[in-house]
Amino acid sequence: MVNNRKISIVVPVFNEKDTIMVFLKFLKTFLNYKYEVLIVYDDENDSSLHLKKKIKQKNIKFIKNNYGKGVSNAVLTGVENSKFKIIAVTTVDEIIPILSFDKMYQLLVEKDYHLVSATRYSLEGRRYGGKFIGSLLSFLANKFFKILTNFPISDLTTGIKIFKKTSFLKIKKFKFNSGWVFAFELSIKFYLKKMRIGEVPIISVDRLYGGSSSFILLAWLKEYLKCFLWGLAKIYCLKIKY
Repeated sequence: MVNNRKISIVVPVFNEKDTIMVFLKFLKTFLNYKYEVLIVYDDENDSSLHLKKKIKQKNIKFIKNNYGKGVSNAVLTGVENSKFKIIAVTTVDEIIPILSFDKMYQLLVEKDYHLVSATRYSLEGRRYGGKFIGSLLSFLANKFFKILTNFPISDLTTGIKIFKKTSFLKIKKFKFNSGWVFAFELSIKFYLKKMRIGEVPIISVDRLYGGSSSFILLAWLKEYLKCFLWGLAKIYCLKIKY
């Protein structure tokens, strides 16, 4: 039954005082099973902490990143402090994909997957908003990576994923720590560990509320290109080995 489900939701934040309350209200309204939210921040000057005293629910915790700045370190901190066996990672400005958490959770359990990723690029998934060039490059990167590697999912780079805690902790260390390139590397590392992965379509609207993205094209392109080439090399080496 749905009410027997339990999930820890890890949310890395950086100055998100204008988005957290909307995100939490949406969760409370549409997620009808037991959950905790771990809001992970990098330093004490983060504006997100202005809400710490205002939020009284015991299932919502603010946690300091233990391993240095960056999404990968924030997620690792959140996972290590989580109390449930199934973890969701998401961005605080994405609320509509919460409606797909049930399907992602169900697929993870019923198919005994280790990771279920959201997808904006197949199975009727959609992406709206954001900068056109960023959206186009994201689509093309995922498309070509899947073609070149026959990868089992179509959207490696989305930050919205659900996985088993024990499976994640077998990976733990990450090569790339620049923003949400973490999600790209995470998808590849689950695959390299021969773990079962699947995907569920979402409707994604970039920055539906809460200000603008900190997207910087050249920095974004450089880091994702590094991860793209690293992933290709690792997967081809794996195929040659076996």
